[in-house]
Amino acid sequence: MAKNLRTTKFLYQDKNWLTQKYVKEKLSTVEIARCYRDEEGMWCDPNTISRWLKKHNIPMRSLAEAQQNRHVVNTVIKKKGVS
Repeated sequence: MAKNLRTTKFLYQDKNWLTQKYVKEKLSTVEIARCYRDEEGMWCDPNTISRWLKKHNIPMRSLAEAQQNRHVVNTVIKKKGVS
């Protein structure tokens, strides 16, 4: 019988995946839920992402940090000419 390398039932439950998306890529919970839907083809609620961030003790960004990240991402997209 083949051994499944993934120890979690769903990708959004994986601490490393969440850390990559939330901390390193600085995606919002809404964007992470969208990534999950695109990668896995399954629906995911942004509140579920928040819950798993908390379960893994990944510090949540403040509202000010989240707004600043959103501004930086929008600025980069506009400079590249992507709409």
